[in-house]
Amino acid sequence: MAPSAAHTADGISSPIDLALIPPFWRRKNGILLYFLLTSSLLASAALGIDGSMTNGMQVLPTWQDQFGHPQGSSLGFFGASSSIGGVVPFIFLGWISDKCGRRLPTALGSIVIIAGVFLEFFATSLHMYIGGKIVLGFGSSLIQMGAPVLVTELSHPKERVQITTFYNTSIVLGYVIGAWATYGCFRISGSWSWRLPTLIQIIPSAYQLSLIFFCPESPRWLIAKGRMKEARKILVKYHGECDPNSVIVNVECAEIEQVLAKEAANNMTWVDFFSSIPNLKRLSLCFATAVFSQSSGNLLVSNYLTQILKDTGVKSQKDITLVNGMVTLWQYIVALSVTVCINKFKRRTFFLIGSGGVSLTFIAWTIGAQQYLDHGSIAAGRLVLACIFIFQAFYTMAWTNLVVTYPLELVTYQMRAKTWAFVLLTIQVATIFGNYVNPIALQDIGWKFYIYYCIWVAFIFIFVYFFFVETSGPTLEELAYIFDGHDKKKHISAETQQHKEREIRTQTESLGECSDSTRSV
Repeated sequence: MAPSAAHTADGISSPIDLALIPPFWRRKNGILLYFLLTSSLLASAALGIDGSMTNGMQVLPTWQDQFGHPQGSSLGFFGASSSIGGVVPFIFLGWISDKCGRRLPTALGSIVIIAGVFLEFFATSLHMYIGGKIVLGFGSSLIQMGAPVLVTELSHPKERVQITTFYNTSIVLGYVIGAWATYGCFRISGSWSWRLPTLIQIIPSAYQLSLIFFCPESPRWLIAKGRMKEARKILVKYHGECDPNSVIVNVECAEIEQVLAKEAANNMTWVDFFSSIPNLKRLSLCFATAVFSQSSGNLLVSNYLTQILKDTGVKSQKDITLVNGMVTLWQYIVALSVTVCINKFKRRTFFLIGSGGVSLTFIAWTIGAQQYLDHGSIAAGRLVLACIFIFQAFYTMAWTNLVVTYPLELVTYQMRAKTWAFVLLTIQVATIFGNYVNPIALQDIGWKFYIYYCIWVAFIFIFVYFFFVETSGPTLEELAYIFDGHDKKKHISAETQQHKEREIRTQTESLGECSDSTRSV
């Protein structure tokens, strides 16, 4: 029997029949909406390229000679530097998305990333290159303080889950671009073998900067600021297909207004947030999602695959960069597949299959690594290589896509931006720890380090099974009550339905009055 967490969304149903709404490519402004949202959907691409090249640069002799062959703690600091820079915005600029809107952080972050890339490009020492990565990490985190929230709040209800899930595939796309750029450039003699892949990181940020202010602002943010006319105009154009009396627009406006009114009446502060048991549950699950997403072994593969491959018998520059490219491409294919299938299965299904698969894969990985390193078994080395691909599939299924979707579904509007900043801060801190510790542990204790991962990912699976709640089904506003008791959920659902019916009736009466006036004229 499934635990109670599997049934948390029961009793919350949406009045919008999304099955009757045509897909975005058949709607007048659907394609335009998601084209404009690519300015936010590419938020993590530059960081993905940077992470992939953290792997790739370790193979390039020209980069190694230029920067002194970093190992151990120096390599760990190099790998963690982007995350170190990424911590700063969440500590000092957590307010920016709520005060200035969802788009401004993307514009500012893109400019900062471009500056960081140029610092890396002209680097003459390892410290200067690391400084560029720190600046890049700062800019990437600044972008992520607004971009995923904008994607979640602006997407059409029919595609919201798929688009939000698709959001974090941009970091995997960055992995693919960085890995194959490194593979294509490793034959170049001289410093251009590493400078050219470094320069490629500018492309996604320049694209975002050029497009972000053509994208509409979040309707929920506008309504929260008392700008209902602007918000309704955006919803009518992109969700109602220019129909001012669209039922779905009326429903959305009614839901947003009601939820924001209740939250404003509560006037929740951070002290209130932390003293509320339902909100502590939300925050605990957001924290767990962030930590688990960065401690399930992904940092080994994404940043230190070079060291792992050398311990499986893959030695040449060509083979290492080729495998790196193939692993990232495989992960991107899996990430896109999860995006397509996200509405066909429950959130817990992805989490449980993914985390369970990771746990079993690490057991096989550990055995293979021990047999190859201690006994020289070629077959065991190939087993580890296969485990890397299998691991990426299971990890991506559980964490790559849902690390954005799931936390944003758990929290209310009022806390969404702040909680998302908290999630990203947790991700950055967990990444710093993992990126710094992993190369040191691999160098000092070798395959025995994988035993720790076997134990830890088994714990993650158990935690997910008993505590991760189900969130698929309801709209964002309806999910705000997911942690309330059953009776309150029924009361809120009934109250929301009545509010929607009044809103629709008002719109219908207004339309009838307009028709009467037209006939009399």
